[in-house]
Amino acid sequence: MTTLLSPEALVESIQRLNRAYLQTARDGLRAQPALARSLFGLEAPLAPWLATADTEAVERLARLPGTVFQPRLPAEPQRLLAACARSSVDAAASAVASAR
Repeated sequence: MTTLLSPEALVESIQRLNRAYLQTARDGLRAQPALARSLFGLEAPLAPWLATADTEAVERLARLPGTVFQPRLPAEPQRLLAACARSSVDAAASAVASAR
C-alpha cells in the first residue's frame, strides 16, 4: 500500500532533508574543506558562505521552497541503479567500483 504525502508533509520532508544536508556540509567544510566541497559538489558562493553560517542562517536557507541539493549519479547510472535494486550489498559495491 502506497501512502501519499500531503503537500504540507512533502514540504516539511524537503525542509528536513535540506537542513540535514546543509548542516552536514557545513560541518564538513569546517573540518575538511576540500573533501566537503568535492563530496557535496559545493562551489562559490555557497561553500564559503556555508562554512561561516550560523544555525539560524542555515535554517533560513533550509526553509526555502524546493531542495537546495541535487542528486549526482555517474554519467552512465544504469548499472548502479540495477545493483541498488538488487538486495546484494556486494552487487552495489561492484557497480560503484565499475562506474569509477
